[in-house]
Amino acid sequence: MNERIIKAVIFDQDGLMFDTERVSAEAWGKAGMEFHMRLDESFLKTIRGTNYEDAKKRFLAAFGDQVDFDRFRARKNEYYEAMLREQGVPVKPGLKELLSYLKEQGYPAAVGSASQLSYTERNLEETGIRTYFDCLVTGDMVSHAKPNPEIFLKAANLLGEEPRHCLVLEDSLNGVEAGLAGGFVTVMVPDLTQPDENLKKRVHRVCDSLLDVLEFFKKGEL
Repeated sequence: MNERIIKAVIFDQDGLMFDTERVSAEAWGKAGMEFHMRLDESFLKTIRGTNYEDAKKRFLAAFGDQVDFDRFRARKNEYYEAMLREQGVPVKPGLKELLSYLKEQGYPAAVGSASQLSYTERNLEETGIRTYFDCLVTGDMVSHAKPNPEIFLKAANLLGEEPRHCLVLEDSLNGVEAGLAGGFVTVMVPDLTQPDENLKKRVHRVCDSLLDVLEFFKKGEL
């Protein structure tokens, strides 16, 4: 990796910067109880990082017409938003330290998230980190969701850097695949989904937390 110089960093959002995937999983569970449906981890990991259209396709492929996906998802979102209002947006350990370091060292940063722009801006403002990011690319700004690399490619273009000089930080399988497909230096920071041995070999690193990412930067290993 030493021959590849990192010049910019692209952050995923849910599960990477914010500990919101657990909230989302709980919300799916609450909605599932109402609709007499159970979405287990084996299914949920397939839709993390995807947009509405892809999530719906995967839901229909897995469950057919057992339940109206739109109604199910709308109820899940109601639970999710209620929990975030009550708990606040939970920040992942090391996020603010890493962002501060990157800012001090002159690394431009972007958000590359499948979520909507309004949701993303609200989270960044609420947690006080909006000023650390030079640009935001969200699911409603692209045609294709992860694992298609379009979100990250657009972010790299806005940052003015080639993918090989951009570090992508991701927690989801779809996000990691998007980073790899786009030719980015891709680091996985697992949240609810752990990488298998094959994926571990394909990514640049697997880090336990963003604090580990920060340490690798400080050591000159990223």
